[in-house]
Amino acid sequence: MTLAHTPQPFSLQRALAGLDRGIMLNTLALVLLGLVVSMAASPAAAGRMNIDASFHFATRHTVFVAVGAAVLAAAAMLPVLWVRRTGVIVFAASLPLMAIAAAMQEVKGAARWIDFGPVSLQPSELLKPAIVVVWAWMLSERHKNPTFPGMAVSVGLFALSAGLLLLQPDVGQTALLGMTLALMLFLAGAPWRYVAGGAVAAVVFAVGAYAAFGHVRQRVNDWLNPTGEAAYQVGKSLEAIQSGGLFGRGPGEGQVKLELPDAHADFLFAVAAEEFGLLASLIIIGLFAALVVRGLSRASRLIDPFAQLAAAGLTLMLAVQATIHMGVNMSLIPAKGMTLPLVSYGGSSMVSAALTIGFILALTRARPGTYLYPPGEKSHD
Repeated sequence: MTLAHTPQPFSLQRALAGLDRGIMLNTLALVLLGLVVSMAASPAAAGRMNIDASFHFATRHTVFVAVGAAVLAAAAMLPVLWVRRTGVIVFAASLPLMAIAAAMQEVKGAARWIDFGPVSLQPSELLKPAIVVVWAWMLSERHKNPTFPGMAVSVGLFALSAGLLLLQPDVGQTALLGMTLALMLFLAGAPWRYVAGGAVAAVVFAVGAYAAFGHVRQRVNDWLNPTGEAAYQVGKSLEAIQSGGLFGRGPGEGQVKLELPDAHADFLFAVAAEEFGLLASLIIIGLFAALVVRGLSRASRLIDPFAQLAAAGLTLMLAVQATIHMGVNMSLIPAKGMTLPLVSYGGSSMVSAALTIGFILALTRARPGTYLYPPGEKSHD
């Protein structure tokens, strides 16, 4: 006699079982900080764009956070096999969408978005977590079968993606993916010829981008010799950071942000520094550092090579993107429009970051046989 299966009532504790609480708490803290800073940056951004509703961007950012939370929760519940499958599906869907975006009308000199009425999609944002998962799959297959050309396939997929990105053009995202792949190849034990070849390719790419793209050349020149629009943006960013001092001017009291383009997105770190001071800046840096350390620590203990490489690669991608954003805001590198993951305004950016964190949580979820030794315990090797 077969007993009918009785559905279990939903239990939040059961749903969260095995998910890394450190990663979740770091993510929650960054998202909440983003909501607070978005409230401060929204009036300035709305004013510059002649939008009557002062909190237009803060309201939309709240909606993006809600959508991101749903994406994160769904991704975190996936089995490891379905993380890989989802990554492949999203990657395959992103490529034609990126080609379509490249053919769309340019906005601020770039064609990166597909408009769907009141909302727009930036396909390259969805590509980022997906291609990292695909790279991890290819590189892990090489561990199972040394004759499998996992590294060559990964480099080829990067070249294909980079070609579509440069059509838009989006040099920054191309560089971000290139640096992430380089780190993953290093973790996968790439031979020195790959390391040397990658270094040469990076130099060739940098020189080629400088020669081929006028906006790249202008931004590099402005960084070396501060003049022009890019220098103005970074100059205002530095002025905002300096104006904030140790404790900031106070919520809503920042003045430099009124003259700072994209204060709600690409220069949100500067707004946080002006409104809440050096202490807030250090908190943001500390939260990202803690998230990266936690993610890499959990990844290093995983038994499955795919899960290990994917979790580490996704974590490192977040680290590189956050570093680029803060580096631009502090004029440590040439100006590049790049959001601060989980913090900056942007629907596609928020969904991408949420999918990335969701994948990390799914891959590092504590299950029988997941870890070499349980998290929190030291190895006895």
